[in-house]
Amino acid sequence: MLGLGKAAIGGGVNTVASKVDIVIRAKNGHALTADCILSIKSNTPPGSYRIILVDDGSDPIYPQMGQDYTVRSDVSSGAVTATNLGLQIALALDGDSVVIFDNDTRVPDGDTTWLERWVTALNEQPDTACVGATTNYANPPQHILACPQTYTADWQDDKAGKWGVKDGPAVVWFISCAVLFRKDVIRRLGLWDERFNPGNWEDTDYAMRVRDAGYAIRVAQSVYIHHEGHKTFSDDLQRLLVVNGQKFRAKWGLGKLYDMGIVQKAELMKHAR
Repeated sequence: MLGLGKAAIGGGVNTVASKVDIVIRAKNGHALTADCILSIKSNTPPGSYRIILVDDGSDPIYPQMGQDYTVRSDVSSGAVTATNLGLQIALALDGDSVVIFDNDTRVPDGDTTWLERWVTALNEQPDTACVGATTNYANPPQHILACPQTYTADWQDDKAGKWGVKDGPAVVWFISCAVLFRKDVIRRLGLWDERFNPGNWEDTDYAMRVRDAGYAIRVAQSVYIHHEGHKTFSDDLQRLLVVNGQKFRAKWGLGKLYDMGIVQKAELMKHAR
């Protein structure tokens, strides 16, 4: 058992080198997490992934559920720190990409090429830093109703010899419940900003950093991940949205946020008076 700050990391059940690391951040919600892991293992070719479970001070402690690595914080610091703990493990391993999942997500049963299609979408355009999956519970642009062609439509392009390529549009932000990143981008930009603990706005903040560095964010329109939604912050969601939204605006400034398409002209003019 190795120390990692106030967290600990333990080896898991599989030491096979894998292509994509999947970080699942979890605080309690053990049944949801078990369903998430089972959905991955049931629908993903062995050897193509590793599961890194980040236990953010859950009670009881998470048992072995099929994850390859477990990172445990004795005291909950929040989803942002949990994300960073998982990313640190992923960046120390081989492979080029890493998925960030909330523990209340699930891969659809029977969709055995979801990860292949997602990686294809990430690698299709060289300026892409990260690609969000479509989902049922998220703000646009990842909400499935906001995507003109989604999921089952034309997964395979025989002429191009590719799977799931949808010429994903560049968007202004991603939703961190289900997003696939290039590891080299995270190495360049650094970890997520923990001022946004316990959570909310941290993904929009990182989206700003990604785009400010010249990268693009896209949506994998052929990948759908089910999301239960706000199971961790349900009791405190509205307060966190307000408080962390204020932190976010103070960090970047309204002018910058307007230039990057995050705030509307009406909000900019309101504060300019």
